[in-house]
Amino acid sequence: MQDPIRSIREALGFLADGDETASSTDSEHEPESTRFFGSALDALKSVAPEGSTVNAVGFDSLDSFLRAGYRVTDGDADVAIARGGEREFALARKLACRKLVLVPTHAYASSATERYRTADGAYAVMKHGKKPNAVSFDRNDTDRNLASVFGEIAALDLDAFDLTFGAQMRGERTDNALTEEVAELVTDTTNKLRGVVKDRAACAEILIESGKTAARITERNPALLHASGAAQTAEALRMLYSAEERELGMRGETEFMLAGIVTDFYIKKLNESDAAFPPDNNKRIDRLCEYFATDVRRTCVYMSAVYPPFKMRLYEYRRTEFRAEQCAMLAGVKRRQLAAAPVFKRLYPDDGYGLKTLIDKTDLPVCIALAPDVFASDTLLTFFKQTGKLEKYLV
Repeated sequence: MQDPIRSIREALGFLADGDETASSTDSEHEPESTRFFGSALDALKSVAPEGSTVNAVGFDSLDSFLRAGYRVTDGDADVAIARGGEREFALARKLACRKLVLVPTHAYASSATERYRTADGAYAVMKHGKKPNAVSFDRNDTDRNLASVFGEIAALDLDAFDLTFGAQMRGERTDNALTEEVAELVTDTTNKLRGVVKDRAACAEILIESGKTAARITERNPALLHASGAAQTAEALRMLYSAEERELGMRGETEFMLAGIVTDFYIKKLNESDAAFPPDNNKRIDRLCEYFATDVRRTCVYMSAVYPPFKMRLYEYRRTEFRAEQCAMLAGVKRRQLAAAPVFKRLYPDDGYGLKTLIDKTDLPVCIALAPDVFASDTLLTFFKQTGKLEKYLV
């Protein structure tokens, strides 16, 4: 029987706005590398002369811009400058402007690339937009939740694994140098933080430098952003909490914690027998609308279609062929997660005591089961959906 998602997409006559499958080709020429600065004002001065109009997003005070001779507006401007994280970055990219400056207090890894995440109803989608001309990494403006900042950087480790897994399944070249670079970044950051974990100023200094490295890595490899099963599950958890009007921690916190859970899930399931039954996308549509309060039209557009039989057989073969390599990679990711976990917890004033209630474990089965259908990414978790291994978690 034909997959209902394919039929609905054909009837609707369009792909999701911002769907990476719709337009993932890069421009004919390489964009100019984003420049890094130590303050928002220095970054602004590098791209626009005095007297330019500035539309600022996320700033508590605009006095420094006014004193420097800039004109501030809430409309079209010469420069859009955004302080905060991905939400503020997305807002700034939607403004009519010639130059873009970002001032991340977190979300360091996504601050130098043209690829960004934004909202479509309850869903989050990846889009290509304006590449930042300059980024300010101000150690005095780092988010006070240093654990979240560290979590965002450490979570790149599982992103690198899933990016490699997706390339192997598609028969493409894998970037081993990228995987090693991310692993080195996570290890180096963990080791540096371990000795100064209760010195906030020292930790902020280390995280700023690691954040710059993470930004350069994702600038060269934008597909790395939000490429893991943990990122998918974090998005599902965000949608669930939003639908139920519950408070959720910062993205870096939840994604780092979920990365450990998803990695354990990967290690367990990767060595199980092959496919059972194809996924039931009709049931999944019902559950997404019920649990996540999603719009059925968008649900049908963003849900991953069931693989045709030949593709599924090819993927199953490749998964078996590369299983030993994937298990070795996951073992390395797990070792680094175990080393990072105590540092992550001790970055909190209560040494992580509050993490006991940050995520309700009863929410995890449905979030893991539906994660491949709330945020598109060619991950091992998406493959498990195709093999029917996640169906038993749908209640």
